[in-house]
Amino acid sequence: MKAKLDTRVLDAIAAGLDKNTDDVLQATAFQVEAEAKANIRAKHIIDTGALFNSVNTKKVKRGLYWVSDGVLYGIFHEFGTHKMSARPWMIPAVEKVRGYLGDLYKRLFP
Repeated sequence: MKAKLDTRVLDAIAAGLDKNTDDVLQATAFQVEAEAKANIRAKHIIDTGALFNSVNTKKVKRGLYWVSDGVLYGIFHEFGTHKMSARPWMIPAVEKVRGYLGDLYKRLFP
C-alpha cells in the first residue's frame, strides 16, 4: 500500500515564508524603535529632543533592519561615562520586544 502525503498546507507556508519573515522583522524593528522612544521619555533624557527625534528604523536589505539614533551622545546615555551614570534606553527596548517575538512569529505559520 502506498501512502500519499498532502503537502498543500506546507507548500502554502513555504511560498509565503520570505515575505512573512521580512514582515515580522520589520514589525519587530518598529516595535524596538517605539520602545526606545518610550524609554527616552520615561528616563527624562530629552533636552532638545534631538536624541528622541533621531531614533529611527531603516531597512538595509530584505531581512535586515537597523534601529539606531543619529546623535553622537546617544551611546553615552546608554552606557554612561566617568562623569555620568548610564541611563539605558535601547537595550531595555530590545529586551522588552524580545518577549513579544513569540506572538510575532506566530504570523509566519498561520
